[in-house]
Order: sequence, then C-alpha cells, then structure tokens
Amino acid sequence: MKKILLALLIGFAISGKAQLNYINYHKELNQAKLLIAQSKFEEALEIHQQVFKEYPKHFYKDVHNACVCAIRCNKMNKAFELANELVLLGYQLEDFEQSAFDALRNSDQWNFFCKAYPKLRKDYESTVSLNLREKYYQLFLDDQLVASRDEGYGDLKNDSSFFVLTKRLKEFYESDGIPNYLHNKDTLNIKYFILYRHYFGMKNNADNKPDIKNKTDLYEKIDALDWKKVFLNELQQGNIDPQFYSNAVIYNDYSNPYGKTAVKIDFEKEKVMLFMNLKSDEIAVKNENREAIGLLLVNESNSDILGNTWYAKYPFRLIKDSLVTVTSPNPMAKLKVIRKFESKIRDSYQNSDLSDFFMGDYNQIKETHFFGLDL
Repeated sequence: MKKILLALLIGFAISGKAQLNYINYHKELNQAKLLIAQSKFEEALEIHQQVFKEYPKHFYKDVHNACVCAIRCNKMNKAFELANELVLLGYQLEDFEQSAFDALRNSDQWNFFCKAYPKLRKDYESTVSLNLREKYYQLFLDDQLVASRDEGYGDLKNDSSFFVLTKRLKEFYESDGIPNYLHNKDTLNIKYFILYRHYFGMKNNADNKPDIKNKTDLYEKIDALDWKKVFLNELQQGNIDPQFYSNAVIYNDYSNPYGKTAVKIDFEKEKVMLFMNLKSDEIAVKNENREAIGLLLVNESNSDILGNTWYAKYPFRLIKDSLVTVTSPNPMAKLKVIRKFESKIRDSYQNSDLSDFFMGDYNQIKETHFFGLDL
C-alpha cells in the first residue's frame, strides 16, 4: 500500500511539473521588468527568485537581469550564484567586463569565482552538441544561398527551395526537438531564428495573395508543416520565448495580431506612453493576443518600460518654448522644430542606469503620436 501511495505521489509530482506553462513565466518577469524600470531592484529580484524556483528552465537574459538586480541591492552572494548560472548559459569571463558587473569584479569573492570558472565553462560546453550546431549552421548557409537570389516570396522556384529547407528543418525538429542553446547566449540563435522567419514570410505572403496560393499545391504542403502550432507548444514548454515566437509568426502577416507599438507623446501631461494607433476595441484584441503568448501589454500602465529609452528624456519644455516663436501657419514648420529637438536628445542620449538590463527594444520605436499640441 505504501509503495502504491508513493508511486501516486511521484506521479502527481511529475504531472504537476509537466503542466508548467512558461507563458506565465514570461508574464511574471514582465512585471519584474516594470519594477526594474522604476529602479525597484529588490522587488524585481524577489520576483526573479520566485519564478526561477518554480520554473526549471531559464533564459540567459532573465538570469542576467536578476544578477544585476542582486548587484544593485548589494546581495553579492546571490549575485555570484546567478553569475555561476550565467556561465552555465554561455557567458564567458569577458562578458563580465560589462559595467553592469563592476561591483562583482571588485568584490572579494571575484577571485573565487575566477577559480571556479574553468569547471563551470567545461560543464556548459558538455551541454553543447557541436554536431548539432554544425547541422543547423549548414542549414542556415543553404538558406542564405536561396535568400541571396533576391527573387522574393511568391516566386515558385524560390518558395519551392525554401520549402525543401523547411521540410529538412522539420525533420531535424522531429529528431532533436528545439535546440537547448536557445536558452543560452549563443551566436547561432539569430541564424536559427532566420530559418523560421523565411518559412513564415513565405507562408504568410501566400496567405495574403490567393492568386499565388491557389496556383499550386506547394502551399498546402507548406501549411501542413504547421510550425505555428509547434511554436505555441514549445513556447508553453519553455523552449522558446515570446519574442522569438511573435517575431517569427508575424513576418509578412499584414494583420499583425500583436499590434504595432508606438509612443504617445502627451504635451499637456508632459508624459510619454506606450500606444497603439487603433480603436479601443482593436487595442483590446491585440493586447489579448499579446497576453496569450506572454508579451508585455501595450498600455499606459506599462509605460514605465520607456524609462530605458531616450523618450524618458523627452524635451517637452524646450519644444513648447520654441513653438511659441514659430509664426508660420504651416504645420510642417512646427514639426521641423519638434524633430530638431528630438534629434538632439536622441543623438546625445547616454546609456541610463537601466542600460545594464535586457528590457526589450523599446528604444527603437519610431512611430510617435502627439497629443495636447496644436499643429
């Protein structure tokens, strides 16, 4: 009876672990990023620790953020514990030369870390299959050869070649699964991503253009690979992250189910905010889609994330004072003044204290919308 009970308990434990959904992992760490943006490093570290305890798979950017939070909180034992994990996720000693780790290197414990490093590095290397890397790298080279023809999606010869490569990629997936190096700092990650980007670029292009899709059964075979379904499962299992998923599946999808992030520049409140230039009901749908895969919602409440960008230094007062002197009725005259001051701030923007963290590519947002300003 005791053996049966023990077996049931083990079964429940295994079942519980199998049901972990890593979309929730990313949702929780999105909240940690918002706390980091507010310089609430201790609270952010607590969230990281809770999430890492619950979920066994970690992405190196998340561990990096947690490590820097620990440094900012002067919790050096925890920082070195996380630094050890970073080595197991591909970091080398040179990666710790970043300013984010200055306090770590100046610590009395740094020499002990350096002595432990060779074994940690060896443990990391033991998890990396060189044969697997070579296989995917060669597939990437073949992919680039097709891409170099520059014939574009929709060309039957081009799409047929991409299909052959994607079919081979599916065979690799069925034998290897998603390579574990996607959790690590690894130069192969972007190359691996490009393989899927070309698949979805080809598939979505055909979906947008029935005249292309209906001319041959090639696109039925492309659809049958069903990478989107595979990706969603791998996202839930913690083998890819939401950015990898969304950036791949939306390529050439004109409907963009996750919306285009813009910045609302409110001159009345003198605030910059996350924004989507859509009707409120459409924004709600886009944000539902974002939440479903673990992306940060685009709304005013989450605008603190812009604290790591030049937008946080937006020159409201300088622009307002200068616009008073513009006499031309042409709106372009005022816009020229605005762009001049924006350019100065953007070009002179120095890395902030938050630049030590992986916060997303919000600094690259180019679409802006002005409110409370008469143009």
